[in-house]
Amino acid sequence: MGSLNANIVQLHEFQNEVVTLLSSSFNIAGTVSYLVDESCKPLCYETYNIATMMHREYTENFYKLDPLHPTNFQHKLDRVVRMSDLVPRSQQADNTYYSDFVRQWDVRDIIELFYYQDGVMIGGSSLFFNKNSEELNKNELARLVGLQRYIEFTLNKQLQNNTKISYEDFCLQYGLTNKEKIILQLAIQGLQNKTIASNLKSSLPTVKTHLQHLFSKLQVSSKIELVNKVYGANCIL
Repeated sequence: MGSLNANIVQLHEFQNEVVTLLSSSFNIAGTVSYLVDESCKPLCYETYNIATMMHREYTENFYKLDPLHPTNFQHKLDRVVRMSDLVPRSQQADNTYYSDFVRQWDVRDIIELFYYQDGVMIGGSSLFFNKNSEELNKNELARLVGLQRYIEFTLNKQLQNNTKISYEDFCLQYGLTNKEKIILQLAIQGLQNKTIASNLKSSLPTVKTHLQHLFSKLQVSSKIELVNKVYGANCIL
C-alpha cells in the first residue's frame, strides 16, 4: 500500500468515508461510491452492504438498462435523482431493469448522487432502499442534498491541484501496444477476463497474456494495482 501514489490512496480513503457517512446518516440497505472516466463510465467502486453477486451482475450486464447510469446524466448536471421519479411505480412491473434485477435483490428504490467539477461529472454514489427502509421525509431529503454538496466540494478539493496526463501519453510513457491500451481500459472498468475476451472476440488465454504484459510494463502484480497505477498518475481516461 505504501508504494502507491498518495493521491489514489487518499481517493480510496475518501470513498470509504463517503459510504460510511451515507450509510450511517440514513436507514438504507446499502450504498456504493464510484469515480467516472471522461465518458462517465463508473470505475473504482467502493461498496457497503452490497452482495458481491449483485455488484457483478450489475457491472457485467444490467448497467446497460440502468436509468440512473451516469452516462444518462453526463450533460444534465442533476445532483440528486430518485429512481422512482424516473420509473413510476405504475410502470415498474413492465420495466426490465426492475423486474430482472432490482426486485430480484429486494431493492425498493434507489437514489443517485452525482458529483461535478467545473460542470464535468467526476463521480457518484448510490443509496439502496429495501422494504425495511423508510422513505426519506422532507427534512431527510434536504439533509441528503446538503451531504451531496459537501461530498462534491470535498472531492473537488482532493482533485483540484493534481497535474493530469492524457491516456495516450500515459500509454506512450509505458510503451503499450494498441491491444494493451484497449485491454487496460476494459480492466479499469472492472470487467472480468472472460467479459474482456468476449468483448474483443479474443480467447481467454490471449487476454491473460496481454494482462501479464501489462503487469510487467507497469510493474504491478494484479488488476487492482493496475487500476491504482493509472489513477495514481492522475490519468484522464
